[in-house]
Amino acid sequence: METLGVPPRMTQRKRRQESLAYRLILPYVGVLVLLMFYPITYNIVRSLVVDGRLSLANYTSVLSEGSFARLSLNTAIWVVGSVTFQFALGLGIALLLNQRLRLRGLWRVLILVIPWATPDIVAGVAWQWMLNDMYGVFNDVLVKLGILNAYLPWLGEPALARWSVIIANTWKGFALSAMFYLAALQTVPTELHEAAFVDGANIIQRFLYVTWPHIRPFVATTVMLTVIWTFNYFPLIYTMTGGGPAGATDTYVTHAYRLAFRFTDFGRSSALSTLTFAFVMLFAAIYSSILLLREEAA
Repeated sequence: METLGVPPRMTQRKRRQESLAYRLILPYVGVLVLLMFYPITYNIVRSLVVDGRLSLANYTSVLSEGSFARLSLNTAIWVVGSVTFQFALGLGIALLLNQRLRLRGLWRVLILVIPWATPDIVAGVAWQWMLNDMYGVFNDVLVKLGILNAYLPWLGEPALARWSVIIANTWKGFALSAMFYLAALQTVPTELHEAAFVDGANIIQRFLYVTWPHIRPFVATTVMLTVIWTFNYFPLIYTMTGGGPAGATDTYVTHAYRLAFRFTDFGRSSALSTLTFAFVMLFAAIYSSILLLREEAA
């Protein structure tokens, strides 16, 4: 007797395969719970415990602190600036590397792999030296080109420091975005570009009406991931400025690190970390919902 047209042997074989698949992924799920969910749960519990009792005192202290507004502004500037420049530079580089170039593979390695593969601490120290206000190569080049009249304290003045860490993070992070965009560009059928070219479309029109509709879902996902990674990114800022000068580059994550490991205030650090996690999850949920609604509408 057959069930819905499927022979019993095939049904049993499928059940055995599914059972085997579940058993194979069970260790991975266990490790994931241990390495991910346990620390998150422990951090939340730690933030809610004050003198052995459950309390919201840590959250009240963090939110009422005078520096919270400054941290929020710094984090917003850091995330928006970094994501915007990484998107623009990453997409531009991807479009260039998608062309038929001589030694295209070598150019892809030099432009994309080196920034992405450079360790965060190494990149931070390198940019710190390049932006040094006395002997940094950045100032030297700009002065010799006539763009500047004198050396600037890139990491010593609040506004310049904000731009400096954003520029450094753009260099460090654009490569990964460019890799995603380049992969998306290679899914666009060449026949559509050729047909648009024959119809008289210029390069901008071909990008807007042929390329962009195909890569837009990839771009949307990459931007969301970039926002999450930048929001939680820590090593570059801490290596270059330590959150200074005068707290100009201090973000949620750098401040939480300082509270925990410099002032040993683990309760408030856990509260700030939990708030950061909640903000990121809220953004991801809203952004994903918008994307799903747009896909359904399309």
